[in-house]
Amino acid sequence: MTSRDKTLFAWFGAVALLQTAVLGKIVWDRQSLVKTGREIVMQVQPVDPRDLFRGEYVTLGYGISPIVSTALAQSLPADALRRGEPVFVTIRPDAELSWKALAVSQVLPAPPASGPASGDVTLKGRIQSVWPGELKDAVNFTVDFGIESYFVQEGRGKLLEQQVRDDKIQALVAVGPDGTAALKGLVIGGQRHEDPPLF
Repeated sequence: MTSRDKTLFAWFGAVALLQTAVLGKIVWDRQSLVKTGREIVMQVQPVDPRDLFRGEYVTLGYGISPIVSTALAQSLPADALRRGEPVFVTIRPDAELSWKALAVSQVLPAPPASGPASGDVTLKGRIQSVWPGELKDAVNFTVDFGIESYFVQEGRGKLLEQQVRDDKIQALVAVGPDGTAALKGLVIGGQRHEDPPLF
């Protein structure tokens, strides 16, 4: 093996090690969030009730998106609501595990000195689409929070699909201090369906 071959081998080894470390960090961060994040339960609105499961995952919708800017106590100016922009949406629980968006900002809001008011939670997301509202100066926009798809174990999709058609479903969401959210499972007909931890 020449010195050039050894250098290439070492370079490829370093790149492979770096990629493995980055992937491991992503998995570690998500598992840590699922284990230690604040758990909230949210009512789910399936995006397509006729075809809930596409293969082995379900696409979920929530009452907190789309958002009408004029319905918020605090919102960004219309020109700041652009597709792809990161935002922080503060939500508050309503009756029957339904959450309502209260405010949208470009930075993580500081928690109140007395602690979260009425169970408020801030979620980090990214604006997916923006369009004019019906009222003057109103803007409608959707936000992707990273909790819109739930993957199920192979072979369980059809069983869960049948249960979902018969019962209301809720999402079990873990939320970190920085607003990052992870979908940790579903509640279907009162039964929790969670992914087993990786470690």
